[in-house]
Amino acid sequence: MSRAGLTGLCLLLAVGGLSNAPDAQACGGRSLFGASVSTCEKALNWRYDEGARAFVKSGVVDPRRTSGDRFEYELNERCDPGSDCAAAALPCADREGLPGRMFQAWAFRVGAGGVREPTVAWIGNVCVYPGRSVPLSAVQAAVHEELRKRIPSPSVTSAPPGVSLVNLLTIFSTTPAAEQAIAFAQPVPGEVRAVPEYTWDFGDGIHGVGPGKPFTSSVLPSKNPEYYTGAKYTTAGTKHVTLTVTWRVTFRLEGVQDIPLQPIVMTASEDKQIATARAVLVN
Repeated sequence: MSRAGLTGLCLLLAVGGLSNAPDAQACGGRSLFGASVSTCEKALNWRYDEGARAFVKSGVVDPRRTSGDRFEYELNERCDPGSDCAAAALPCADREGLPGRMFQAWAFRVGAGGVREPTVAWIGNVCVYPGRSVPLSAVQAAVHEELRKRIPSPSVTSAPPGVSLVNLLTIFSTTPAAEQAIAFAQPVPGEVRAVPEYTWDFGDGIHGVGPGKPFTSSVLPSKNPEYYTGAKYTTAGTKHVTLTVTWRVTFRLEGVQDIPLQPIVMTASEDKQIATARAVLVN
């Protein structure tokens, strides 16, 4: 049957990175309308739909795919609205609890660089599984809940302790937190990576980045001014110092696609007293 003799196309499916089906010879099947019908078992895969902001589990069961092959499929519509005919009359076995529909399809091999070959590789029947959808917000909520159990609350340490002086470098630091890497199974399988970023507001319009380093007597700020993070205040008073820790969170789907999630933001603060040094005459 030629492409022109069929009723039209209903959608284009790009299939790549899915689990490889067994070779056609290893699959049971029967013939109808000159096409092979697959009984191969094959897992469905997840993908991220950016427009819908959702993770979708779907796929195409195709017995002719061999290891390393990638295809795009053009599917033939049903003969008449509301009725099944040709391949659509055949049932598709449920996969992972999801129902499928059978279509006659034109398969185009996808070559190097993701370029589709212009000629049809074959015409046959495939089972299409529209799958189910999990909103990005649901995945994000589960990831944030787990991360908040693991990441520490930040705190601020300053030197000198207590009161510091005008025109003296007041050093601020926090204990750096380790990056987080978590394997997820539900509601969507994937890998989560969270990386902390540190920003400081020292007051008086002074800012800094990084976790900072605590004061050590072996490294004097007068000789190593770039070693520490802090502020040299020019006026006395109470300085409200705020540390913001922003965790950049990425969800890696199927080990391939990285989806950025909303960051987790945590803060800590200290009110630091800054005094003016007074000269004292000593005999």
